[in-house]
Amino acid sequence: MTVVNVTAKDRERLARARALGQARSQDPSGVVDARYDAERDAVDLTFRNGGSMTIPRKIIPGLDQAPAAALGSISVSPAGDALAWRSLDADVYVPGLIERAFGTRLFAAATGRRGGRRRSKAKAAAAKINGAKGGRPRKRVSA
Repeated sequence: MTVVNVTAKDRERLARARALGQARSQDPSGVVDARYDAERDAVDLTFRNGGSMTIPRKIIPGLDQAPAAALGSISVSPAGDALAWRSLDADVYVPGLIERAFGTRLFAAATGRRGGRRRSKAKAAAAKINGAKGGRPRKRVSA
């Protein structure tokens, strides 16, 4: 029998990982349901925030040659960021699938907006320093 010594540092890392996983599982952009619609030959995704999206099967990597009967059993990851077809040994990352479906420009814009909302100690400190300088300079009107 192997004895595993778990240190306080390990416990702290595990607690942070659990907290991150919990936060990701509550992300409104996570997928909560996925179904294959044979009539439209597409996968319907339902998101945690109530939105939905239909992705044609032909643009999902690894499914273009798959038999329709094998497409009905879709598993959604606990974080809602991946889809899996166990019988086909196919896994698909949802953000990558959306980028593939709608293009990189739209995806990059959405990702940039999301990143701009992030809060960090360094960002807060920089904002405080910039605020002490009087804020954003006014635009000069040229004649």
